[in-house]
Amino acid sequence: GGWGNSEAQTYTSDPTNVVVAGGVLKITARKETATTEGVYYFDDVSVLNASDEVQLVVEDFEAGGPTFEDFGGAFSTTVDNPNTSGGNTSMKTGQLIKAEGSEVWAGSFFDLQTALDVPNNPRMSLKVWSPEANIIVKLKLEDKSNSANAFEVDLLTSTAEQWEELIFDFSSAPTHTYDRVVLFFDFGNPGTASAGYSSARVKSEGLQEFTYGRVEVKAKMPTGRGTWPAIWLLGADYLTNAWPACGEIDILEHVGNNQDVIFGTTHDPNNFGGNARSGSTIVNGASMEFHVYEMEWTETEIKFGVDGEIYHTVTNDSSLPFNKDFFFIMNIAMGGTFGGDIDPDFMESTMEVDYIRLYQ
Repeated sequence: GGWGNSEAQTYTSDPTNVVVAGGVLKITARKETATTEGVYYFDDVSVLNASDEVQLVVEDFEAGGPTFEDFGGAFSTTVDNPNTSGGNTSMKTGQLIKAEGSEVWAGSFFDLQTALDVPNNPRMSLKVWSPEANIIVKLKLEDKSNSANAFEVDLLTSTAEQWEELIFDFSSAPTHTYDRVVLFFDFGNPGTASAGYSSARVKSEGLQEFTYGRVEVKAKMPTGRGTWPAIWLLGADYLTNAWPACGEIDILEHVGNNQDVIFGTTHDPNNFGGNARSGSTIVNGASMEFHVYEMEWTETEIKFGVDGEIYHTVTNDSSLPFNKDFFFIMNIAMGGTFGGDIDPDFMESTMEVDYIRLYQ
């Protein structure tokens, strides 16, 4: 469901995705047979006046679209129009996938630089494409600084696998700053979309948690554009101390769009996401042979290395969240904000882990 990074995979415990064979852990990312079920498209988010005349096209997705924030297991992005022969000839549209197992309220939102003038322009239009008729499309306007200031309208689709225009009436909306657009499809029902990609995510939460030490991981990376394998640590208090406050230490990350470049990174409340404290090195043959990836963590610093060579060091002190228990996570993500574009011909690839050793 995106995992906060707009990723495309669904994690499973199926042996085709995760297995121990010959003393080696194998995590495999695979392309799955996708269907239109649970996949929705939307376009031309527009503001109308009381006479249904377009006053402003909020988003038409032709320039790449906005930055989506997904929740509940939904995943939104900008894609090529799936049907340009009908009521929408645009080249690009928004797409929302409500993956199998996602919440009944799963959806996505994007923020606006300028608030909508709802009192003077009380109606909004939205072109939608749905695999089914009679599903609820909920359009919600919200104040991004105070989500309690919101108003939502529900409409039903009237056709399947065709574009249609829905017009939402916000004339009863209270006067607020509306600078966030929230979209829900098939509201009230759980997700049904089959995974475009499947993978696995293994963690030691509740089994092996530790503070400080030296970690050695002998592993071989997968290959293919869009693959994003990682072996990392997450603060064990993440449920009560939400990321990035809980802290994150990425022992290694690799992206198939930047083959043989290995990243070591820490995330904390002051340095996270695109502003994280990250270093990188070239590991020739990272996907062809095993290498030993290392992390040494103390009260004063965190060092990252490969095959005995340190390539990145960050400082640690009592103000940072790196002085308490963390646990291991191993996974392969597909695409997303760091993984990048996925090769359309990608079928499957495997990360192999021979061992993880912790010294204290």
